[in-house]
Amino acid sequence: MSGEEAAALIQPGSQIGMSGFTGSGYPKAVPMALARKVAEAHLRGEKFKVNVFTGASTGPELDGALAMSGAMQLRTPYQSDPITRRLINSGEMQYIDMHLSHVAQMVEYGFLGKLDLAIIEVPSDLPILGRILLP
Repeated sequence: MSGEEAAALIQPGSQIGMSGFTGSGYPKAVPMALARKVAEAHLRGEKFKVNVFTGASTGPELDGALAMSGAMQLRTPYQSDPITRRLINSGEMQYIDMHLSHVAQMVEYGFLGKLDLAIIEVPSDLPILGRILLP
């Protein structure tokens, strides 16, 4: 499905796990489409924020786009985006600073709440079974 189709499935308050470790394999199309969806909701005066969990830092198409649109309520475990950092330091975004290796166990045992969906980037040249959005 397209990034817009996937973003349409994401609701305010969703807890989203995203793939990737630094520049490798983090989703780009879905977070950018989600950022547009959230920005449009905010222009209509609607509240729309999500919590984002990743394996490590990502890049501008994920952290940057979501931070610019005001989409993230909580981010963990690591980030390196300047806009996200400004929002965290100003208290506009919640942040849990933990070691990367602790995230999976914290999610599995429910310490961070229920994960609603996972977005995993897979190269588009793989068979369709390799490209899945897990609700």
